[in-house]
Amino acid sequence: MKKMMIASLLAAVTFTSVAEIKPFQATEYRRGVFKAVKWQFGPIADMMKGKKEFDGAEFSQRAENLAALSRMPLEGFVAGSYSRGTRALPTIEEDWETFTGLMGDFQKNTQALAEVAKTGDKGQIKPAFIDVAKTCKACHKKFKD
Repeated sequence: MKKMMIASLLAAVTFTSVAEIKPFQATEYRRGVFKAVKWQFGPIADMMKGKKEFDGAEFSQRAENLAALSRMPLEGFVAGSYSRGTRALPTIEEDWETFTGLMGDFQKNTQALAEVAKTGDKGQIKPAFIDVAKTCKACHKKFKD
């Protein structure tokens, strides 16, 4: 009974908090998450391009971090948060289904990258890395200025 009350209270607080997010807050949240994504993705991209020595342990850790981060941005895409201080296009609202599909692909592909990165085998990692990069590019092409 006590657990149910706590769960209900947490759900109410979470719903209230999300419902009260202002567009500026959403934009700032997205920026923060995507800066963290870039922080993780940049070094692994450099490893795959040969600009940085490949380090399997570092790659694996960054891929794990990227997979965790991939689940975070969507909640920051709220109505009215696409006009100022952002490169996210208002077409996100107009084509929400496609956008959320691409975000789902991002989550799926980063998780697959994290799994294969555990092998430390650059040859096995490369196709999964390319899938993540393609997903990012597809979303940016359609929904980012």
